[in-house]
Amino acid sequence: MKKNETLELNITELGPAGQGLAHHGDWQVQVPYALPGQKVTARILKRRQKKAEGRIQSVVEPRPDQIQAACKHFGQPPNENSEGLSDGISNGCGGCAWQQADYGLQLQWKHQIVSGLLRPLLGESIEIPTVLPSPRPFGYRNKFELSFGDKIYLSDERYLALRQAKEPMPRGDYLGFHVPGSFGTLVDVHRCELMPAGLQALYKIVRQVWPKLGGEVYSPRFHTGYWRHLVFRQGMRTGELMLHLNTADGHSPDWQILLDALKDFDLPDHHIRSVLHSEHTGDAQIVGHQPPILLQGEARISDRLCGLEFDISPYAFFQTNTEAAEILYQQIQRFASQCQAKTIYDLYSGTGTIGMVLAGQAERVFGIEEIASAVSDARANAERNGIHNCSFEAGKVEALLPELVAQHPADLVIIDPPRAGLHPKALKTLLDLQAPALIYVSCNPSALARDLEPLLDLYRVEGIQPVDLFPQTGHVETVVALKLK
Repeated sequence: MKKNETLELNITELGPAGQGLAHHGDWQVQVPYALPGQKVTARILKRRQKKAEGRIQSVVEPRPDQIQAACKHFGQPPNENSEGLSDGISNGCGGCAWQQADYGLQLQWKHQIVSGLLRPLLGESIEIPTVLPSPRPFGYRNKFELSFGDKIYLSDERYLALRQAKEPMPRGDYLGFHVPGSFGTLVDVHRCELMPAGLQALYKIVRQVWPKLGGEVYSPRFHTGYWRHLVFRQGMRTGELMLHLNTADGHSPDWQILLDALKDFDLPDHHIRSVLHSEHTGDAQIVGHQPPILLQGEARISDRLCGLEFDISPYAFFQTNTEAAEILYQQIQRFASQCQAKTIYDLYSGTGTIGMVLAGQAERVFGIEEIASAVSDARANAERNGIHNCSFEAGKVEALLPELVAQHPADLVIIDPPRAGLHPKALKTLLDLQAPALIYVSCNPSALARDLEPLLDLYRVEGIQPVDLFPQTGHVETVVALKLK
């Protein structure tokens, strides 16, 4: 097997991240965005120790039950002149991988992924229930971050045709999502099926008006230009919308042109509450955390979750699928109620949602979060909801947890770490602590399995529940309740 070689492969199973897996001789080949049951051609990008990664080129034979993708950008994205639905080759926009599979089948696959990783640790005696579905398989995301750029993604065929004809690659002003693995190349997106109606309507207006504001799109290659990022947020229960434009410096748009255009927004039960502008002058392709300038309205929106009201500031973390997050938190409540805990610790607490949802079940809740701005949001949200038995501290789990537990022994510890899972120092802290009960909330089954292995020396599993917060993707949340042996 050689790099850049094109192979015909039968996709037989899914990997732990939801990518298609095939076998070619004694090689295992990962093919992201390919589905089990498909026969595909794929170009080999990486190879090492009998494992390779390929990029799908074409679907030779679809699955018998394969359905039409809802999004025209799914698969080989349209170049600057193309229209219509894709051919089902998902190399460009990396937001969705499974749009060609029925949603019920997606849930089965997610259960297979979780079971495949946890069953070797747990044996056959522990039940792993079916995945609880998201109320919305489409239109569920309450936050989007898009980028401006001058380089558009091209299919391999179009790219090679331009190279052979010695024609220049197209450059222009584009707005959309990054191609996976490339911060300089965009899929020019006019509509995303994961956007709810409010964000769809707002995005349509912004796409129409931003060329009238002047200034060049930012080039991450040359670090020139003005327009960098566009962030939308929507309160799914309130209909409140936030528009946050992130730019470099060196240009002064007439923002009134934008504000006048936004007056055309007219969608029942929705309103634009926040219009913001921030500057990011660094080279890194991130929105940055500079204090934004308020162009219109207020600097935050609100939403409701599990009967509580939450203010959401521009940089605050809030679960991107509000309705499914409520189902997730109900499962955490269910497991927590079995512990009858008086003192609960909420680790990696973010804006405090889990801790506040559990506040009614405990005498005291302590949240630990490394990002200071998130701690400020958590404190403000607790005050807004009249919750007085929650306190939130800024710092690393491994540093703060032993200090707090020395004063207030833990009955239950909630762990909701970043996608990478627990830092080794944090894991050691938990092992040394030996709290009576843990609830681990994970968005990465591989990291969950890795962290559970040492924990299971001290704890036994009391319950598991996978929940789907990310339809059309291979991602899945899993809640695991543990009790000290």
